[in-house]
Amino acid sequence: MIGQTISHYKILEKLGEGGMGVVYKAEDLKLRRTVAVKFLPKRLSIHDEERARFTLEAQAASALNHPNISTIYEIDEANGETFIVMEYIPGVTLREWIRRKSEETGGYRKTGLKESVDIAIQIAEGLEKAHEKGIVHRDIKSENVMVTDDDRRAKIMDFGLAKLGGVSKLTKTGSTVGTIAYMSPEQVEGTETDHRTDIFSFGVLCYEMFTGQLPFRAGHETAVMYEIINVEPAPLVDPGKGIDAELDRIVMKCLEKNREDRYQSMREVSVDLRRYNRDSVGKRIERSSSALDASPSHPSPPQRKGFPVWAIAAVLAVLLGGGAWYYLTHRSSSLDSLAVLPFVNVTTDPEKEYLTEGITENIINKLSQLSGLRVIPRSMVARYKGKDFDPREAGKELNVSAVLTGKVVQRGDELTIQTELIDVQNVSQLWGEQYNRKLSDVITVEEDIIRKLSEKLQTKATSDEKKQLSTGRPADPEAYQLYLKGRFYWNKRTDEANSKAIDFFHEAIKRDPGYALAYAGLADCYLVLGGPIDMPKVRDAAMKALELDDNLAEVHNSLAAEYAYFEFDFVNAEKEYRRAISLNPNYPTAHHWLGEFLIFLGRFDEGLAEYNRAVELDPASLAIASDLGIGYFFARQYDKSIEQLKKTIEMDPHFVRTHYYLAQPYLQKGMPDAAFDELVKGMVADGDSAKLIEDARQTYTRSGFKGLARMQLDRGVQFSNFEGLFSVARNRAVAGDRELALSELERAYELHDNVVVTIKTDPVWDAFRNETRFIALMKKLGFEK
Repeated sequence: MIGQTISHYKILEKLGEGGMGVVYKAEDLKLRRTVAVKFLPKRLSIHDEERARFTLEAQAASALNHPNISTIYEIDEANGETFIVMEYIPGVTLREWIRRKSEETGGYRKTGLKESVDIAIQIAEGLEKAHEKGIVHRDIKSENVMVTDDDRRAKIMDFGLAKLGGVSKLTKTGSTVGTIAYMSPEQVEGTETDHRTDIFSFGVLCYEMFTGQLPFRAGHETAVMYEIINVEPAPLVDPGKGIDAELDRIVMKCLEKNREDRYQSMREVSVDLRRYNRDSVGKRIERSSSALDASPSHPSPPQRKGFPVWAIAAVLAVLLGGGAWYYLTHRSSSLDSLAVLPFVNVTTDPEKEYLTEGITENIINKLSQLSGLRVIPRSMVARYKGKDFDPREAGKELNVSAVLTGKVVQRGDELTIQTELIDVQNVSQLWGEQYNRKLSDVITVEEDIIRKLSEKLQTKATSDEKKQLSTGRPADPEAYQLYLKGRFYWNKRTDEANSKAIDFFHEAIKRDPGYALAYAGLADCYLVLGGPIDMPKVRDAAMKALELDDNLAEVHNSLAAEYAYFEFDFVNAEKEYRRAISLNPNYPTAHHWLGEFLIFLGRFDEGLAEYNRAVELDPASLAIASDLGIGYFFARQYDKSIEQLKKTIEMDPHFVRTHYYLAQPYLQKGMPDAAFDELVKGMVADGDSAKLIEDARQTYTRSGFKGLARMQLDRGVQFSNFEGLFSVARNRAVAGDRELALSELERAYELHDNVVVTIKTDPVWDAFRNETRFIALMKKLGFEK
């Protein structure tokens, strides 16, 4: 067939032949790419059963999207030939790779073993993916795995014997399918098989990779079959080859005769191999490195000529362990940070934006709970939304080791989500998957993405963190859609959008009264409503959410605010803030709000530490950055306050409250003109009229900030970020109306105005600290004994 053109594929050369087909290298004349084309042998093409099995191979493999599984492009018939077009993989079969590696390493020394473990992990992950889709390969052997030339990536080939659930009719009763040496006992005996037959065959493959030999290698087929059923293979443990008891345990558990005694899933195998790769191999290298570091301080006796013994040993240690050391330090240990870039709404329908934003935010929120993983916050990745960008460049800009991208297509009730995890440093795909589900399955898809990411990035999660990764109680699918819509509008932070969010959260609760997250959403909405905060509503929603699920960090944070700023119960407020942080140590808002709370209590060092932790977690947050600036103001560190607020203005000159904040330290430093300039900038950014701004300018020229305070009182306007009764009290204090200021302050306390707790540290009240009424109020708040 070489030189012929079948359909639009020009046959270039023969690559191989097996029982289920002949494979050629070919050129796709339409797409101008190199492919592999597999033809059903002529002798089999007349049999419906074989044709069905051949078609099944394509159907099974084409449903899989994984970096360790060969990609199927097309199945077709032309010129009387049935063929599959698949990914062309430049490389060698695993059998050839094993032979070469054995020759290179002198019979599998430690470096060869390390590479073999890496290959085994890749094959395990590919099979894990297939099994998740209900596909069993049933012919795992070294000839059916390719190893690429460039990046040593393993690719599972030939799903010709794959069995989709319920399609056992293609295999004759009692027949033995597959290559004898790799068969499971149940295959040899001709009994029903499931995914655990692949686990046994994988064990055979690992045995072969780690030792260079097959576990069952009698002289003829019948004897091999007898050994598979009755004979335990020789142990793998071999210190000379670096094979220890743990690796022997993993392989032997795959090779258990009784499938009930084997690993019950490829995921379990993958986890154990990765743990072995991380711990056992890493410890051996660490011990070698420790010995290397210690050896110069305890040298052998001087030699008359040549290098000292310890130096030769050091060179050998570097030569033997260098490859593994580089892999561990430049791959596994470096994948400690992730940016989840905004998922793309492929349909461009703005009504579907809630879904892409919700998926992105939920993945970020869940993964940020892992203490061993730095996840870039939503505010920092938001700038990539709707833009054409190179994920690798975005990863470099964000200083992360891995980037997750995603595309979402929703058409009616059909949902397609495509994901890709990219290693920024090595410019390689770590994981990719396409989910074709119903819209109601979006929760399970999110959970699967989160689980796969935590595994691929090899993060060490505590038991509590693993519990937090799950969504908890399953929600009604429609309620979850309403919840996502609520969060979508809540994130807009406008009064109109917030009202819509409240409506969606109420609808979600009506649909599913036990849905804790919907109550959490309500609490958050009430906290950001314009005007004085309705703290009783915050408390009711938060308490209901915690009654349903006590492990929601966001709700504990909201409840802490209610304790602090409505009930003035500072003990329970701090307890709730700490609880939120314990549930999610990487939750920026919890550190932000705790920092603010501690500043108001006068615990400046603790408060500023929490603020700076929040900035570290979310450096793009204007709210956190500006509040750190006002935190320095309350701590009487006016120069630092000015410096921080100027940095925030550089981030966004239109962020209104930063200008209002900056006026405060300028005033305390005796720089009223600079303070007024910032006040005007704030009014402009806030959209105040030109007339109001001019009136304020004339008032300042005549009577300074006292006059401005009185102007605000007379006109019922405010030129600051303070609100409600407390704003009135503060303006009275600035205007010099001491008795009225105290009266308004007492009234603010009686009506539970949340900002009244700032009086302990706000410099504006320094002139009132010896007033009897002020001292009494401080006692009521619990600041004075």
